[in-house]
Amino acid sequence: MVILGIHTGHDAGACLFADDTLLAFCKEERLNRVKNDGGFFQLQSVDEVLRIAGIDRQQVDAVAFTRMKFPVSCFRIAAVPLKDVRRKLLGQQRDRSLASLMIRRKNLDAAAFLDFARLRKHMGLRTDVALHFCNHHRAHVLSSLRYCDWTDDVLLVSCDGGGDAAHYSAYRYADQQLHEIWGGEETMLGQPQNGGASIGLAYAFATAACGFRPNRHEGKLTGLAAFGQPTVASQIVALFPVDEKGHIDNQLAGSRALHEALANLFRGLSREDIAASIQMATEEVIVNWLQALLKKYPARHIAMSGGVFSNVRLNQLVAALPGIAEVFVFPAMGDEGLPVGACIDYWIASQGLARLTRDRLTHLYYGWPYTGEDLLAAGERLGFRVERSADHVDKTAQLLAENWVGAIFHGAMEMGPRALGARSILASPAQREVNDSINKRLQRTEFMPFAPFVLDVDAERLYDVDARNRYACRFMTITTRVKPEWASRIPAVVHVDGTARPQIIERAVNPLYYDILAAFKRITGLPTLVNTSFNAHEEPIVNTPAEALQALADNRIDFLVCEGGMVFPAGTPVLGSLSA
Repeated sequence: MVILGIHTGHDAGACLFADDTLLAFCKEERLNRVKNDGGFFQLQSVDEVLRIAGIDRQQVDAVAFTRMKFPVSCFRIAAVPLKDVRRKLLGQQRDRSLASLMIRRKNLDAAAFLDFARLRKHMGLRTDVALHFCNHHRAHVLSSLRYCDWTDDVLLVSCDGGGDAAHYSAYRYADQQLHEIWGGEETMLGQPQNGGASIGLAYAFATAACGFRPNRHEGKLTGLAAFGQPTVASQIVALFPVDEKGHIDNQLAGSRALHEALANLFRGLSREDIAASIQMATEEVIVNWLQALLKKYPARHIAMSGGVFSNVRLNQLVAALPGIAEVFVFPAMGDEGLPVGACIDYWIASQGLARLTRDRLTHLYYGWPYTGEDLLAAGERLGFRVERSADHVDKTAQLLAENWVGAIFHGAMEMGPRALGARSILASPAQREVNDSINKRLQRTEFMPFAPFVLDVDAERLYDVDARNRYACRFMTITTRVKPEWASRIPAVVHVDGTARPQIIERAVNPLYYDILAAFKRITGLPTLVNTSFNAHEEPIVNTPAEALQALADNRIDFLVCEGGMVFPAGTPVLGSLSA
């Protein structure tokens, strides 16, 4: 069974499954180069995932959607407002949110709003293709359920700025059944969660108060927080009481009232203190929430999804909760991961939960599988100096040891917001100043040091990695304490609070990436390297060879490495003369 997953809200994208096995994934921004783009139906990423998998639209058996944007032309006339009827009759292109209509009418039957036959025709699908529409938070939760293999005692939670009238969701997996605790379809049927009690929205409001862009720059606050004082954290926490059922609510009349309350608290504070306050408050609120849930629904494993759990410092605290054996954060934890959960939801609806495969992710490389030759040939066509050689790994390690800044372009791009060795910028961790120099070249403003990657055999030597966080560390979704004896040797990857956000890499997953670090370790004695995402400020991570080469031409990096060779700007001396 071929299942196509589509999300048309912000951070739009698509994925493709064969039964319950992921074949391809693509976020829309990686194709149109507009950061976090979405809010429209016509997605290039749909064609891209079909291309990656070598599948034609006529071979698709089911499409699993989130309830976001659909063409007005595909809605039933009686289902849409009069202004949309006029646009429909005039053939004007416009998209409308299905979720908003469902909430307004208190009706979850998509067929009452959409003309399925017209939608299939609009998409070029067979007339018998199944169309499935998934709840926002259920999609988040199911993405994490699919990729954790715990058989019992599992708490699954999602938390974000909102979707399908909910901001929080909790489930438990026990006795081979998935049990909903809070945040299901009742939010669409007249019981919406209060936006005034959304810690996800609060973090977004704080991001804006610090002069950054909400729903994009929250990660900057996580780093900035270590430089401030949490002067109003306790007042923020008081806005988010947790009851004995694990529900969060307050007396604020919606998100606008929350915004006003926070604006009053933030007045006169530095952005460092705002960041410190909202970070500490978020940690306390989420930990209080989880502790209340765990008291009522005991569990040893926690699976997390939703944008709030992109907060790596928060995830470290969750892993440290008493009695927790292991945590997992779905790596595409934001809304870009929703197509994955939507496909899983359809599989469960059609085949049953018992038939769902539940195993661990080994990698996130689900984009178009570019080869090293694709990059090298493009470099030659565009006049770069290209070296095809068998010793490109050792040359790369030597250059990094000499404080050059390189980027790896290897195979398919990653799913999710993190660069994990397919589109990564690499540098030595030995000098803290490398953060400033690279950020200047990339025109970035960051307050957290770059993340490191580390060989699987060395992870526990450098970082506080154990059974609780090791799986999460494979995908750079959690911070850990850096061992004191290593902190001074790798300052470029150590935050002021003594933590780092490591990625643990196994050779079988990405041999080129692994071997570069192994060679660097032989040369320098340092078993870790800087890994930061291969993109300039406000740009998506690069996808194609042309985009990688443009970054080289723009002096964002000193060289590129791929399978089979390296690419340098024209006129760059060969390695043998670099030290001369």
